[in-house]
Amino acid sequence: MTASLLFEKGSIGSLELDHRILMGSMHLGIESDRKQLNQLKAFYSERAKGGAALIITGGVAVLPEGGGDHMFCLTEQDHRAQLQELAEAVHQAGGKIALQLQHNGRYAKSSETGLAPVAPSPVMSKVTKETPIELSVKGIQEIRDAFIEGAVFAKSAGFDAVEMMGSEGYLLNQFLSPLTNQRSDDYGGDFNKRMRLPLEIVSGIRERAGSDYPVIYRMSGDDYMEGSTTREETVEFAKQLVKYGVDALNVGVGWHESRIPTVAATVPAGAFSHVVSDIRQAVDVPVIGANRIHTPEVAEDMLKQQLMDFVAPARPWLADESFALKAKIGDREGLNMCISCNQECLDHTLGNPLLPVGCLVNPRTGHEWEWSLKSKDKNQKERKIAVVGGGVAGLAAAKAAAEQGGQVTLFEAKDQLGGHFLLASQIPGKDKFLETIRFYRTSLERLNVIVKLSTKPTIEELKVYDKVIIATGVKPYIPEHLKGANLPHVANYSDILSGKIPLGKRIAIVGGGGIGCDLAHLIAQANDMPADVKNFFGEYGVKVESPRRVDVTIISRSKRAAKGVGPTTRWVLLSELRRLGVNILKGFECHEITEEGVWVQSDEDRQFIEADQVIICAGQTADRELFDILKEHVPTEVIGGSFDASELNAAKAIRQAYDLVYNSQVEATNN
Repeated sequence: MTASLLFEKGSIGSLELDHRILMGSMHLGIESDRKQLNQLKAFYSERAKGGAALIITGGVAVLPEGGGDHMFCLTEQDHRAQLQELAEAVHQAGGKIALQLQHNGRYAKSSETGLAPVAPSPVMSKVTKETPIELSVKGIQEIRDAFIEGAVFAKSAGFDAVEMMGSEGYLLNQFLSPLTNQRSDDYGGDFNKRMRLPLEIVSGIRERAGSDYPVIYRMSGDDYMEGSTTREETVEFAKQLVKYGVDALNVGVGWHESRIPTVAATVPAGAFSHVVSDIRQAVDVPVIGANRIHTPEVAEDMLKQQLMDFVAPARPWLADESFALKAKIGDREGLNMCISCNQECLDHTLGNPLLPVGCLVNPRTGHEWEWSLKSKDKNQKERKIAVVGGGVAGLAAAKAAAEQGGQVTLFEAKDQLGGHFLLASQIPGKDKFLETIRFYRTSLERLNVIVKLSTKPTIEELKVYDKVIIATGVKPYIPEHLKGANLPHVANYSDILSGKIPLGKRIAIVGGGGIGCDLAHLIAQANDMPADVKNFFGEYGVKVESPRRVDVTIISRSKRAAKGVGPTTRWVLLSELRRLGVNILKGFECHEITEEGVWVQSDEDRQFIEADQVIICAGQTADRELFDILKEHVPTEVIGGSFDASELNAAKAIRQAYDLVYNSQVEATNN
């Protein structure tokens, strides 16, 4: 990037950094398992090689009751040893790393720790459904000492800095808020007393670790909880942290209980920069921003506007391990962008059960160590491989096969690449899907893959290849037993998303899964004026309403609408549907479609829903006709929706494509 502020040198206390792009803290779901240590080291080492100026680890518990499933805990000697190895691995890769210290407080789960959660006051957590035990003064002091000792350990283990987790509603944040701190002793009551614990920790670290050891505090810029810490108190807290010796402030936003989304794709880029800026204007140490800073250009703009001094994105480093390096050399076309889907990252670490973190758009994430053991098959260069289908499964297969040296040709029946992923990019918040298609298109060009659009290859054409990979995807499923499904006002989701059929005004969507709810979200947006239009008239005091109103009803057989959508995005989607006036009938089955609407039935009720258009979102079937014919003539594999149409799962399809190519390569090498 030409004359970029992102790539000016900076410093956090005594720590000099080559540029301004850090890697924010992420829990990977494999910490504390020594069998996974090589993978953990490989993950962080690749990000160090990929240009992260400073890597911040996932939260490390200072005491057992403040930890959780697959979290390091500093009371375990082996965990300390693993962390030291991790720091050494990052340094060997040429990187710098900070240890984040954490105590979950009332967010800790007794089912994971085996211990009762503790907090400033016994206020039940909506996240865990548990009421924590109120800490005694002695208990508070033990936590204080554990944080201080944790920082001393970080320094002795070779970590370049330490960060305290005081945001997102965890323990130190709980002490600050009157919602969770209802004490009347020296650690609660007025704001000075609610600040006492974190300030004592910072003071103790300075005393024990020395004045020159870099200390970062991740503070909450806004809890987005009614009745919580005020903006004035938050700014004052920032000033006090600096007064007590903090070298940098990393500003987070929101609690897990907040009803304002902070990580969903629907949140505008840089939406919380004003919160970071308020803190920056009040202090004279570097201030770091993180939330919804997903692209180099947004990050650059944040620095140009002097809203922050450093950026610390997290998920973008899952999508591309060379995020900063590619930004530095200006390879925007080659950058694999995070699409904020949360499917393989936050949905894994916040789900039940916890699963290791991966990335939908980057199948290498979470498997770096495994992949490092695989060598390229020299025989692949002689192999001619055809991939039929240009959705994400086919794109991933073509890329992987070309990376292994194959001579690859990709056939796509339509005039654009992307398949269902391209259709889905129209859904609100999913426009970034186009970035993934762009990344694959660029990758295939660089790998000299021949791409033939608007082409359906014949059996004879495919017979000349050494191997054919079928990725023809899925077709919408129309229930044969559904009376009236062939009426002219009935469509399927693909017809609507591809623009083949215009929309009606009273729409019934049959199917309340992810596709049905996403489609309802798209359609119901007609009830909302575009933000730029609304803002324009708002400046002149004129209230405007959408010129087109649609009535949308979702008919869901399940009593849980959007059942297949991940936990970190489902509530956001359902909130949007409610805001837009979408009616959701849960526990109802569509029995008949008529010219006037649909008859639906639940266990207790039968209703008629008036509709001038009915859209069926009842699942999909595998399109594997070509595979069934071709497999008798040439070695043929099938992947993606063609292999399993039970759900549209791009992460699974991409991973399957890479596994197919790389595992085949390993088998060929071993034979």
